[in-house]
Amino acid sequence: MKFNIASFFLIFLFDSSIASVAPNSIFSDHMILQKGAMVPIWGTAAEGEQVTVKFQGQTVTTTTINGKWLVRLAPMPYVCSSSAMIIQGKNTVVINDILVGEVWLCSGQSNMERQ
Repeated sequence: MKFNIASFFLIFLFDSSIASVAPNSIFSDHMILQKGAMVPIWGTAAEGEQVTVKFQGQTVTTTTINGKWLVRLAPMPYVCSSSAMIIQGKNTVVINDILVGEVWLCSGQSNMERQ
């Protein structure tokens, strides 16, 4: 009997962790989003759950399909002051200290040069 009760609670805890809205791990505090471009934000949540993303006056809502969700924020100008992104579903996730600006990806070694 003790095993059945313990199993029930473990399954309950496991199911509740899956139902939580969670952005992809690439989205975190202190990030910079690309200015002037559509910005995709994605993550996971329970099947059929409504997910709302709020950032810089934009509010975008979608419904989870196959446990995944994706929204696109409209292009934004430079944002030089720290902003927060709020992602809401059954739970709320807040990502702090976000700026909007130029995002450059560079690779190379000593031969890399900007011209």
